[in-house]
Amino acid sequence: MVLTSKDSYFVDVRILREKLEEEKSLDTNTESCLEWAFAGKSRTTFSKDSSMQLSHTVWDHWIDSRTNNPDSDEGDMWVQPNGDILEKGKNIDPVTGEETEYEELWHDLQVEAFGKKDNRSSLVVRADEPERNIRGMAIKVGGWCEGILKVEDETTVERWEWKPTDCASDVASTEGIKEQERNRSDWIRTIKIGKGILPCEEICSRTYGKFGLNAVLKSSTDIDWKVAEEYYW
Repeated sequence: MVLTSKDSYFVDVRILREKLEEEKSLDTNTESCLEWAFAGKSRTTFSKDSSMQLSHTVWDHWIDSRTNNPDSDEGDMWVQPNGDILEKGKNIDPVTGEETEYEELWHDLQVEAFGKKDNRSSLVVRADEPERNIRGMAIKVGGWCEGILKVEDETTVERWEWKPTDCASDVASTEGIKEQERNRSDWIRTIKIGKGILPCEEICSRTYGKFGLNAVLKSSTDIDWKVAEEYYW
């Protein structure tokens, strides 16, 4: 899943589903579940012709789970008859180190509106401490949140989702209240890889006011996360 903000920040977390299914009972997943995770900012040039080519995009990787010297990849985006987007491009193969062509098919998800004001929102926070070899980025868009943190060679990845909790209490006074509890949604961490601490839970659980651009969130490991973007619509 890729989360992209209004100002083109992105976090891309690719999980091996079969491995994740094997570890569904674990609170923290192993690195074998992670195919690739990276984050950065993209640049897009939209097509001016009448073909099905939508745009050409370059993704500048700022953090990359596979390397401490991240590069960029780029591709052409083609609209498919069902509305999906076919991405055709080139990137560096992590095994051979050679430039390789690839194709990926993408399906856009609708951003949900929820909360007291029933609005949609996106939030981007970044950690950048070169003297400590720390880089991190987390993005919340609607009902999803993903983040990646690298401290030297150690990578931590998280994904949170707004989803039904299905947690009806045995002490609920009526069946009606039990049904409300069954239908209640909350932020649930669905992926956790690595030992680091990301601010995903904090930015997801906040239900009042804005953080404010350039506001600093300090983690329990003394890492400063700065708000790079905050948008509501």
